[in-house]
Amino acid sequence: MNRRKLFESVVAQDPSPGEGPAYVSVQNLRQHLAEFLLYAGRPVVIMRGRSEVGYFLPARCWRQREDDPVAAAATREMLAAAGYQPEDVDRSEREYARMRERTIIHPRHPR
Repeated sequence: MNRRKLFESVVAQDPSPGEGPAYVSVQNLRQHLAEFLLYAGRPVVIMRGRSEVGYFLPARCWRQREDDPVAAAATREMLAAAGYQPEDVDRSEREYARMRERTIIHPRHPR
């Protein structure tokens, strides 16, 4: 399955992602995890049968929310469905950046 089939609009001339979240089964997510991580431009609802079991908010969608009203609306819907606020994501990003600064390997000092 290629990324075009997974993420782009069904309209052949429109290369932008379709509106709203993408839906994927747990099995398809597992089989195509790399594509979702690298190419997803909109939120993904993870389904098992007819039940929602998880949500994936791609970093690309999060970063583009200021410039793209469709990404902003999809992001708001996804966060609300998961019970989070944008401030929660901002806080997580800051915590991750602080953690990463502490774990960067520094060159060894000469002995």
